Amino acid sequence: VSSSNDTTDTISSIKRDTIVDKDTIAPIQVPKEETDEATKMILEFYDKYIRQQDKMPCGEFCEEELREIEREFLSSKLIRKVNSDELSSDPIVKAQDTNLKWLDSLKVKKINSKRYNVYLFNFYDNRYDSIQLKVAKKKDRYIIDDIIF
Repeated sequence: VSSSNDTTDTISSIKRDTIVDKDTIAPIQVPKEETDEATKMILEFYDKYIRQQDKMPCGEFCEEELREIEREFLSSKLIRKVNSDELSSDPIVKAQDTNLKWLDSLKVKKINSKRYNVYLFNFYDNRYDSIQLKVAKKKDRYIIDDIIF
């Protein structure tokens, strides 16, 4: 997935050895010690977001759970941007629908201190699609501040 020659690049992913109930959050296993806090936050966000989207449509309660996930991990500016009526697909996953199988193939690559790429496997085209994120530090934790699309 990496086109860089830098051997210090790491790509972190969620990897599960067994199928788990979709309501159970699988533990995030990271391949190297140097995985940073922003990468861990991105993996946690996508895990929760994809699982919640998979439950949709499910009424008002589910919608509120999704909004809580967004408020926890996304900046207010980004929430307004992704919930715009002008968009035909969900920019968070670059698709109209989610797929739980993405959790097995989800990868995050740090580009620099503020930019990260998220890779989701596109089963239709049999390739990885890339989503470019900007992160920001808010108080003592990271949030996703923008999606480049």
